[in-house]
Amino acid sequence: MAYLLDSNVFIQAKNLYYGMDFCPAFWEWLVNANQAGSVLSIQKVRDELLAGDDELADWARQRGEEFL
Repeated sequence: MAYLLDSNVFIQAKNLYYGMDFCPAFWEWLVNANQAGSVLSIQKVRDELLAGDDELADWARQRGEEFL
């Protein structure tokens, strides 16, 4: 089973519970889950994340189009 994540999952995680400097394991888990094919997203989500000017946009940019 694969889970399709929307923008809010990433934005809320960064802003509220799993800050990138506070909980890097969450972000590593997302990458690993994506590589395993169990966590996916779509181009529109990528576009929304890249529109920001913050560390989440940088993170999304580093993932490339295969993740989002």
